[in-house]
Amino acid sequence: MNALFTRAPQHSSAAPSTPPTPSTITFDTTAYRPLGLLDRLSLRLGLWLLNRHANRARALDHRTIEALRARDAAAERDRRERAWQSAAAFSRPPF
Repeated sequence: MNALFTRAPQHSSAAPSTPPTPSTITFDTTAYRPLGLLDRLSLRLGLWLLNRHANRARALDHRTIEALRARDAAAERDRRERAWQSAAAFSRPPF
């Protein structure tokens, strides 16, 4: 069941009675406060951990790809070796 309204309510009390004047506008100054030492250190630690994890995952992917390539190359060598031995066996006289 959708609980969202399709339109905003059209009541006279919903509209502001007078536009705000510059003296009534206040700004939240806490948003512009510089970060403290602990915040900066925790952000730096978080970034370091994310980069470390990404580098480890990249290394594991690289090792996995190399292992798959080596397995495929060994299977291809084995297939070619068996094909060569079969061809060599049929090219000799039977006795």
